[in-house]
Amino acid sequence: MSWLRLENFGTLKQHLKAQKWNTFIELLGKAYPDLVKVFYANLKFNNGILKTSVKGVEMEITRQTWKDVAGLRQKGVQVLKVKLV
Repeated sequence: MSWLRLENFGTLKQHLKAQKWNTFIELLGKAYPDLVKVFYANLKFNNGILKTSVKGVEMEITRQTWKDVAGLRQKGVQVLKVKLV
């Protein structure tokens, strides 16, 4: 989260940690911008599941997947229910 310090977002960092988002933001590894673009260009939402494909590899991303990969919580107060079209 060093980029938050560089951009002077000190309080944002505290808020993100309080919400347990720091694990997600601090994920390390190689990034491939062109593949990320393809990932999002092919992204579809259907029945609560995100689906996409990259280089012929089909992927389904469920809430459980996000929880497992990013360490995000699946609980809290639902403030607003949004229906994606």
